[in-house]
Amino acid sequence: MSSPISPACAPREREPSRRQLLAAGSAGLALAALPSAAFPATQTPLAELIARVTEGATPVRGGIVFDIPQLVENGNSVDVAIGIDSPMTEEDHVRWIHVIAEKNPYPDVARFHLSPRSGRARISATLRLATSQKVAVVAALSRGGYIMSDADIVVTLSACIDGG
Repeated sequence: MSSPISPACAPREREPSRRQLLAAGSAGLALAALPSAAFPATQTPLAELIARVTEGATPVRGGIVFDIPQLVENGNSVDVAIGIDSPMTEEDHVRWIHVIAEKNPYPDVARFHLSPRSGRARISATLRLATSQKVAVVAALSRGGYIMSDADIVVTLSACIDGG
């Protein structure tokens, strides 16, 4: 009959060395520092995102002044200005302006609702961009139809890496 092994004689699991802990911590930090583009993600094509906000209608290109820098140093703070030449009357006005950033974790960046009481169809805002990508602006008109503009933006330091 075998006797139970006393705790003093039981094989002990080796505790990780300080070198192993540092190596594991460094690997974790390196993984966390990778840009979001390093992780494969399912992204909806820009055309589908636009079709969703226009309820399937094809917007006409033009009619929007979309002022956004082509090269952005920090994706956490991107200033944009959007202007549409509209009389903003009851019969003829811009109903809403929608901003779409196709590679952001949440591509619907902003939606601004307007009315004739808005006076002008001009918007200034600060956006977050996850990475270099195409940013589109779509506007719905009161007389029916949609107009759009887009721009390719290069982002040096990405934002939204944590998915937020």
